[in-house]
Amino acid sequence: MPYLIDMRTLKSELLKSFMQDNPLVVDVRPPEHYNQDDFEGAVHIPLHDIQHGNHNLPKDRPILLVCERGVMSELAGLYLEAAGYELVYNLEGGLQKLRKEANSQ
Repeated sequence: MPYLIDMRTLKSELLKSFMQDNPLVVDVRPPEHYNQDDFEGAVHIPLHDIQHGNHNLPKDRPILLVCERGVMSELAGLYLEAAGYELVYNLEGGLQKLRKEANSQ
């Protein structure tokens, strides 16, 4: 895949191109940190729920995991891969990096 740095990380500058593949975007932040306006169209499934399998994520569609800095979403990706998911991607630097890049333009 041309979008990847490594197995699970998507460079933020490739996000626009990657979104053309219609991934399911999942925000894994805890409820107290979740803001639906941070990433339009994202569904909210906290890391805890992913860790314990409390979700109905599709295995046949790319899944882009996001959080504030990219740490919790990377962990969520590891849990999903361990559960047999192959089309899992983590946004490098998280939403914080996206906001910073948007503000510098």
